[in-house]
Amino acid sequence: MDFGSPEYELALKKYIISLIVQEAQVDQQFSIHEKKYLDFAAKILGLSATQVAAVRLDPTGYEMAPPPNEQARMNVLYFLLFMMRADQSITSAEEAMCHHIGFRLGFRREMISDLINLMRDCLDKEIPPNAMVERIRAYLN
Repeated sequence: MDFGSPEYELALKKYIISLIVQEAQVDQQFSIHEKKYLDFAAKILGLSATQVAAVRLDPTGYEMAPPPNEQARMNVLYFLLFMMRADQSITSAEEAMCHHIGFRLGFRREMISDLINLMRDCLDKEIPPNAMVERIRAYLN
């Protein structure tokens, strides 16, 4: 994934991992499924186990302004949405965090709720192709 300058790209990737860790910890449980998703996300983002371990030590130390690019902001939200369903359970604390971060990223609360509901509807099955895009499309100008 290309997010801009190498420094900014690394900072954004660590920010995404920090949000994933925070979301996994928000319900006071870090399940094996959430750990597997964290490893998967780190692999997609191209972060090493050492980099992820450093983020896990202080997940709140990686705050940054939302990316100016809508696609990058949507990528952040997607990572959070998929982390919520990693353990096939969505807690109210995870949902609240996703709403908070999604709103900070500039997305409408209604759209965030629709996407969370999709995650909830598909907890034990694959998300249908284009289902997320169809939900997002309703909110495009």
